[in-house]
Amino acid sequence: MLRDVRIVRAIVVSAAVALATVVSTVSTSASAGVSSLTSSPVTIYGAKWCSACRSLESGLIAKKISFEVIDVDDNPAAFARARAASGTGGAIPLTNVTRNDKTVWVLGADVEAVDRALRDE
Repeated sequence: MLRDVRIVRAIVVSAAVALATVVSTVSTSASAGVSSLTSSPVTIYGAKWCSACRSLESGLIAKKISFEVIDVDDNPAAFARARAASGTGGAIPLTNVTRNDKTVWVLGADVEAVDRALRDE
């Protein structure tokens, strides 16, 4: 069974990497239960085993963008709320950027999309 879980996780990671970045904007009130989970304007929902998540984190660090990480394995309820608020599926990394009363969701390891959302472009 553990092998099956690893295979499923590998498929999810591959799908997340292969997906084009999906960016959606929702009002802050619509995702209030999510944006209040952290104090940072950038929150990454990811996992230790996710190479795309590590890539996103490295890219944000290189751009000196601070962020918080919520591990989806350790906090599945938070990830479920994030998926519901973002309207995305179950792929990771899923990043929440909150700025100027607006919430932007970025699906995938798109550092530039996170940077643009922070600059409110």
